[in-house]
Amino acid sequence: MTAQQQDNNPRGVLTGIMITLFSALFSTLFFAAFFMLAYAKKMPYGRPQAMVLQITSILFAVALTQVLSKKIQGNKLSLMQGFLGGWMASLVLAIFVSTFYSIFSKVTGNQLVPKGALTMLVMLYSGIGIFISLILAIIIKKE
Repeated sequence: MTAQQQDNNPRGVLTGIMITLFSALFSTLFFAAFFMLAYAKKMPYGRPQAMVLQITSILFAVALTQVLSKKIQGNKLSLMQGFLGGWMASLVLAIFVSTFYSIFSKVTGNQLVPKGALTMLVMLYSGIGIFISLILAIIIKKE
């Protein structure tokens, strides 16, 4: 198999998508667990707490994506692969968290985010995800 045939291997693309989905799903479960714990314990959940939880979940999704991608590829990860994989994980995470908010709102009757907030959430997660993904891709690539 030549180098060009190996780069166009569809299993590599499918593996990247599965890693992204797995990382985003795992990070969403992390987000939901802490969110529901705060709700069940009636702890305050304002903007500062929301931002810390959101940034932590984005960091978790991006780091997990990049580490798994590097391990699966035999400890090789290009800067662009790490950056794009982490950024995609943060975007998928935004969709999953928005879905969680919708389900949580319907079950509890609490309106957490305004209608049509998916765009706002995707922009927030995308912006934060770009910076975190770039920083972690540089760090992980050097190791």
